[in-house]
Amino acid sequence: MTLADYLLLVAIFSIWGLLLVNVALIIAGYIYYMKIEGKELPEIKGVPPMVTIMVPAHNEGVVIVKTVESLLRFDYPQDRYEIIVINDNSSDNSAELLAAIQAKNPTRQLHIINTDAVVGGKGKSNALNIGFKQAKGDLIAIYDADNTPEKTALRYLVAELSNDEKLGAVVGKFRTRNRNASLLTRFINIETLSFQWMAQAGRW
Repeated sequence: MTLADYLLLVAIFSIWGLLLVNVALIIAGYIYYMKIEGKELPEIKGVPPMVTIMVPAHNEGVVIVKTVESLLRFDYPQDRYEIIVINDNSSDNSAELLAAIQAKNPTRQLHIINTDAVVGGKGKSNALNIGFKQAKGDLIAIYDADNTPEKTALRYLVAELSNDEKLGAVVGKFRTRNRNASLLTRFINIETLSFQWMAQAGRW
């Protein structure tokens, strides 16, 4: 056998080896998911900590209203969390839409930061740093502008984090919102689930 033949064999074994490892991780992650899926919602001990939710958004007018409305519906004490939306140098109607939501919820801790090309428009990390300067929470939660979290999401994350001193951060599961729209979105949802199961298996 020539050197090229040996390299080909190594490449084939490497590719199939990676595939098998990924399949094993997906299966292990799914087993873990089924194990904890029926677990009751954990309780937050004592006074719920103050939470700052930050949402960086750039030209997200199509989805931002649904996202903010879902954040306002959390079953978490309203006086124990604030929402900071960083409208990062958007050129669409995001500012007007966010102002309208703010006007409809005058008693809520909903803060809108509108940046321009001088201060903003420098990426997600910069937008989050701008929001962080105004954050009052003991805990920070970050959602993308196209997320639609479930009503119990924040309480679940805070409880998991607060009840285990060894944890420094937690992440929730997510799904593709329009998974039933087409065959493509169904496959995207499968890919999303598989990735989460793999990641969880690795943590497990």
